[in-house]
Amino acid sequence: MGSLMFDRGEMEERLAAIRQWMASNEWDALLVTAPANVRYASGFRGEPGTLWIDTQHARLMTSFRSERWAREQTSTFEVVCADDPIDSITSLQHAPGLRIGVDRMIPYTTLSSLRSKWTAHSIEPVSGIETLRQVKSEAEVDRLRHSQTVNERIFDQVIPKIRPGISERAAQGLILAAMAADEEIDGPSFTPIVAAGGNAWEIHHQPDDTILAKGDMVIIDLGVRVAGYASDMTRTVCLGQASERMRNIHATVREAQLAAFETIRHGVSAREADAAARKVIDDAGHGRTFTHGLGHGIGLETHDAHLRMSPSAEDVTLQSGMAVTVEPGIYLEDEFGVRTEDIVIVRPDGIENLTTTTHELIEIPV
Repeated sequence: MGSLMFDRGEMEERLAAIRQWMASNEWDALLVTAPANVRYASGFRGEPGTLWIDTQHARLMTSFRSERWAREQTSTFEVVCADDPIDSITSLQHAPGLRIGVDRMIPYTTLSSLRSKWTAHSIEPVSGIETLRQVKSEAEVDRLRHSQTVNERIFDQVIPKIRPGISERAAQGLILAAMAADEEIDGPSFTPIVAAGGNAWEIHHQPDDTILAKGDMVIIDLGVRVAGYASDMTRTVCLGQASERMRNIHATVREAQLAAFETIRHGVSAREADAAARKVIDDAGHGRTFTHGLGHGIGLETHDAHLRMSPSAEDVTLQSGMAVTVEPGIYLEDEFGVRTEDIVIVRPDGIENLTTTTHELIEIPV
């Protein structure tokens, strides 16, 4: 469980960026407990983990059981064995009136407890590290690229086994079994989706005992986590020969994805990218069926915080180095659905697509 995930230079740059963000936003200190934020800032992959970051200190507090691993995994943080991290941190608060930021997803009861203990300070939820995590270093892009390569390897292993007569749940089991047998994989980045025929109307359908039949269109959405970084890919396959209607819908979804690819670049808004894909589907007469956003940020979490390409989400200006999924879809009630999803990196003049699996409609011989 030991060893550094990234070199010392990379981790020093992250810590410097966090402190620069703190200074720009007038925060005196950050208390970090969210596992993805702890891992991003310090490199520590275990638990429990609590970080304290101010201008003078970068402290990682953990239990005696994890202390050795913590020392092996971080190159930039002082590691302290602390049964009560709050007591350990209190000694660092030399002046009253500090502005202390905590993870935005901190439980309300924990926030209330901190405020009652640290009455001399202002304690508020912030999203600083989540914001910094949106833009990936090239070392992180390499991790994402490899995670996606492994994910596609699982897809290639499983597709020949998807056939009429097995249930959606059995198909999901084949995916999970292939992931479990691959020693590179930490685990699935989310529960795989297998949606056959009309079940695709439920866009995040959880596989059930529905039996796959000849002629079904089947949405398969899968992702793995490798060295902490998530992957995510969706392809729609047909069991047998697809009908002309199926081919036309699949072609429309692919056209929508290409429209998004042509729009995404540094400086473009997330809503603009979503609108480009949505217009293609609207013009084809299926706009009301595309009820989810075009995509989301991805990295240490399958859905990295505060980055969604959707008309209903907070708009974000895309920046070079951001990693996003691009996943338009059309879902026809009681018939079938089609979704195609890739991971792309935003670049100054366009995208780098990390996904290599074919975009052609896959017809499985039956």
